[in-house]
Amino acid sequence: MALATVGLILAMLTIYVVWRVVDRFWQVLFVVALAIVLFPLVASWLAGDVSLFLPTWMFSQGADSKDQIVLASATATVFFSTILAAFIWRGALMGWRRFWATARDTHEHSG
Repeated sequence: MALATVGLILAMLTIYVVWRVVDRFWQVLFVVALAIVLFPLVASWLAGDVSLFLPTWMFSQGADSKDQIVLASATATVFFSTILAAFIWRGALMGWRRFWATARDTHEHSG
């Protein structure tokens, strides 16, 4: 039950972050595409095996434990890569807008 609660909280956090970051629906496609690209990096670097980070009492004992660890690790990797992709997208979007605002201001003041 605790593992499901952690997964639900992480899912809600992912949805909230993506909802706050994108301005238009088509930008979700860019976030998803970036998340797919980031998935192997996040799997090997950030999330990977979540049993190292979560307490052992969150997983059931026996054969079910391995299945739960694999499922929790894959789910966490998907969510973390999506959150990371959303932050990267937002940073790129802010940089793009700042670049064009600066270029427009420079052009207006040069003439």
